[in-house]
This record gives sequence, C-alpha cells and structure tokens, in this order.
Amino acid sequence: MSIRLTPTRSPRRIAAVATAFVAIAVLAGCSTGGNASSSSSARTSTLVIAENEVPASFDPVQADNSTVDEVVSPAYDSVLAYDGSDLKGNVAKEWTLSDDGKSIDLTLRDDVTFHDGTKLTAEDVAYTLDRIKAINTGVASFLTAYDSATATDDTHLTIKLSTADATFVPALSRVYVLEKALVSEHEGDDHAQSWLSTNDAGSGPYALTKYTDNQSAAYSQYKDYWKGFDGQAKKLQFQYFSSANDENQALKAGDVDIAMDIAPSEWASYKSNSAYKVDQATTNVGLYAFFNMDGTSTKDKALREAVATAYDYSSHVKSILKGAGTELDGVLPSGFDIGTEGVTQPEYDLDAAKKLIDDNDLSGTTLTMTYFKATTEMEQAATLLQSSLKQIGVTLDVKAVTYPAYVEMASKPETRPDIAEVYAFPAFPDASAVLYQNFDSQFIGGGQNWGAYSNPEVDELLAAAQSSTDEDARKADYLKVEQIVTADYATINLANSKYVTVMSDRVKGYTYQPAHHQTVDVYAITLGD
Repeated sequence: MSIRLTPTRSPRRIAAVATAFVAIAVLAGCSTGGNASSSSSARTSTLVIAENEVPASFDPVQADNSTVDEVVSPAYDSVLAYDGSDLKGNVAKEWTLSDDGKSIDLTLRDDVTFHDGTKLTAEDVAYTLDRIKAINTGVASFLTAYDSATATDDTHLTIKLSTADATFVPALSRVYVLEKALVSEHEGDDHAQSWLSTNDAGSGPYALTKYTDNQSAAYSQYKDYWKGFDGQAKKLQFQYFSSANDENQALKAGDVDIAMDIAPSEWASYKSNSAYKVDQATTNVGLYAFFNMDGTSTKDKALREAVATAYDYSSHVKSILKGAGTELDGVLPSGFDIGTEGVTQPEYDLDAAKKLIDDNDLSGTTLTMTYFKATTEMEQAATLLQSSLKQIGVTLDVKAVTYPAYVEMASKPETRPDIAEVYAFPAFPDASAVLYQNFDSQFIGGGQNWGAYSNPEVDELLAAAQSSTDEDARKADYLKVEQIVTADYATINLANSKYVTVMSDRVKGYTYQPAHHQTVDVYAITLGD
C-alpha cells in the first residue's frame, strides 16, 4: 500500500489564529452539521504536539535535523535505540563488533512489518545503509566509516567499515529502516528523496496520513505494529506555529497537549496550575554562536575574542533561562566528562572587550547574526549581545530565519552570516557528536560545521578519536580539540540550557530523550481524560 501525501501549498505562512482553527477542524472533524460527541471523541484520542519549525522533509536521511527526526521517529523503526543513555536493540535485537572494530554482525527481529504489511528483512536494512552512503548528507555524517552491508538471510546482516569507528554502533540509532521495495518504485534520479519528502515507507507505531504544508502533520496508529498498543493515542498530530506566544495560547485553549517552545516567562504560571505539568530535563545540549571563520570581519581573531568577551553569560542563565540551565565552560557541556583543563572560556568583561576593539582599530565594525524564528532563548540572546556590542563600538544586525533557510545560507561562503546561533543536539552521548560534527573540516558547506572552521591538527585528532577503542585516549584527543577550538574563539559558548516541556495533565508517560533532543517519544505516551 502506497499513500501519496501531497502537501497543501500556500503562498505565505498561515497565520497562527488560522492554524489553531485548522487544528480544531481537522481533529474534531467539525462542520455545520457535525456530531458533538464524535468531535469530542476525536480530540480525546488524538495527541497534539505544538512545534515552531516545519520539517524540511519526511525523509529519514535528514534525521540529523531534530525537526525531521521528530516527524520521522513515529513512522519508522531505527536499527538500534537509546533508552535514556543506554543503547539497546530495536529492529536489530543483537549486535556483535569484530575485534578489529571494522565489522558488525546484526541479528534482526523476525516480527516487524512495514505499514503495507510487507515483512522487514535484512535486505531493507542493507538498502537503507547503502542509500544513506549514496546520498551522503544528513545522517551520513554519523556513518562516514560505512563501506557495505551484506544480508546473509532475512534476519542476519554483516556491516563492513572502511576503518574502525567507535561511534558507528551508537549512530545506528539514527538509521531508520526503509522498505526497499516501496522506495525503489520511486527511486527516480534522486534516490527517492522527492518522494520521501512527503511519504511514509516505515514500520513505526504511526503511519503518516496527511501533511499540510506549514500547518500540520497527521498520523494514525499502525494496527499491526510489532510492539502492540496499550493506551497510546489513536491519532497523532504535529501542529506548527509561528511564535512561542501562539503555542502558549493554543496550549491554554486545549488545542494542543504538548508544547516545547513556551517562553521562560510563562513557566511559573504553568507550574502553579494543576491542569499542566512542566518537565525540566538536564541536557548535553549547548547553544552556540558560530563565527564565520572566513568572514571579512570575523576572520580576525581579536574581533572574535572581543565579541565573546562582551557577552553576559550570567545574565543568559539568570534572566533568559530563568535559572533553567548553566554556563558552559568551553564547548562541551559537563555531561560529556572530558574535563576543562586548558580550555579557554572568556568571562563577561566589557572593558576588556572594548580594549580589544580599540587596540585593533575595530571600532565601527558591523556584523550580521542569525537566529531561528520563534525560539525565545535565541532571540533574547541576540538582543543581549547586540546591546553589549553597541557599547564597545560594534553594530550587530540580527535576523530571524528558519532552519532550512539557515542551512542554505551556511552552505555558501557568500551567504554565510558573520555569526549564527545554533544548538548542537548530540545524537548519542559521545563528545564526537559535538566536536566531530561541528568542527571537522569535511563538514564545511554540507554538514554541521556551521562556521567553516578548518584546522588540520583538529581534523587529525578527531580522526584518531573516531577510530580508537581506547576511551582514555579518545577523551585526551577530544580535550585537545576543545583546547584548540576555544583558543581560536570559533564560537561564543552561550549556555547549556535545560529542556523545558509544558504539557496538559492528561499526558502520561512523557520523558525527555537525550539522544533525540527536541522530539517526543510518542509511543511512550498515553492519554488520560
């Protein structure tokens, strides 16, 4: 069974009020002569999640992006999966790594079926891995050592790597298995990327049924899901809003059940209201301002140091995050346990920043900075930096953009902003998920090296850490990388924020997923009255 999901296009972004009414209409099935009881039942059995960013695609190859990971994970099964910080079996129930670290044997479950009833086999896993390698974007950055995969029968697969890679097995938690036969029908000349951008070829608990561009994504339970159901929502919907305030109003009105972008200034009111729950989770997520290392002005290290020294890190935690986070001591949050010896982290000092500007004849410099739309922390951080830089003679022009628009800007030197606020969402609890992804030069222009940082010594250290099985040696390499990167002032390390989710009290079973930041494990959730 193949369902073609054609997105409804609109010439402009739908206004928030209109979006809210669309949500009600879709979920309740309301019309002039509608049945009130039926409408109430539809809403009661539907889990609605508010989001501030529409997905760039529904293609699992792009699931390194959290907005894609969020809409892909309900519809697909990954090869392996994280339960908190523990890596466990999923489609593959067992795995064995060879002594040289270059071969992985997988044993798959035999009871998984795709949404059209076709049985999932080792051939589908091999096809999925080969496709990721061929496309060489998105989650391919987690799988750079992949060489080939051979299915020996329906439930056994051997993966060959070009070199040992300590993070390859954890990265299988971001490999969502595609149905080979179905996707092959739509291969085209782009490995079915166009088709998968709005279609579902998965085996997950929910099947994608409709996507309305810039408004919503709707799903229904897949009745033959291999894990079964026990009280989970019968339907699922992601509803897209253009601002944190719009999400706030929708949550208060009961139009959504979970909102992850509520402004910190609103948290206290929800905490004091028994109709809601506020979950604050400690994370390994950092918010950074990446300098364009090739920028006309920002290639000057003195300027980068001055800008980083002009940022009020304490105010970020106290005022912007309302205490829900900590200051960073370098690039890596403390949860990675790498250490901070020799790591450079500037303290807020406007006098020192002004002296750097004056001593290097940089007064009057104008810089551009981007942040993501409808993201309160980013917007307020940009305003805070803008105010400080004005006091030292630097003008900062800030611009709100969508994530897909920023990715396009960052891919070309001529459009890359001087400074860009970006979160680093580690896909697994290893320092490589931040350092390798964000600072290895191979990911300039086509990965997550947002500032075009390039340093041969860093590349060598990262390669050594990737291929080593000695954890102490790996940590030493990562610490050296962090020492070099911070001494270069490649980033402003803004904060390590907690992840705050506000939800209706009818939501049961929600837990923060550190390996899938800014997503919801919808299968774990049941709905009360």
